[in-house]
Amino acid sequence: MNEEKKNNRIWQAITHEWRYENLILVVLAIFAIELGVIVLTGENGVTIKEDVAIIGEHPELFAWILVGLGAASLILAVWGFYRPSFAEIKHLSGLKKKDFFSNILTVVVFSLILALLFVGFDALIEWFIKLF
Repeated sequence: MNEEKKNNRIWQAITHEWRYENLILVVLAIFAIELGVIVLTGENGVTIKEDVAIIGEHPELFAWILVGLGAASLILAVWGFYRPSFAEIKHLSGLKKKDFFSNILTVVVFSLILALLFVGFDALIEWFIKLF
């Protein structure tokens, strides 16, 4: 029974949501990815000496492991943020053909009006600059 409580406490600690856990994980993941890329490219003279235990013999492998772990950690950290979105996507429905093309036409016309407005402002500014 005592062993069962330990397992439950371990499971509880693993599944518990800490307040800043994901933010810390994102920062550490970005650092790991960046360090891995720096070691791979050798920027700023950053290299791993050959006499360093284990990773000194295979620095590229170590760098790729850093990049992979960083990417996996980043995905794990942001997954909780995007998970509710997938349930909402199932409730979406597409537009009817008429509404779809109406929206496209609205966007194109609005974009053309803005483009003409910017061209007009540009011509007005150029005319004002040449005037003085």
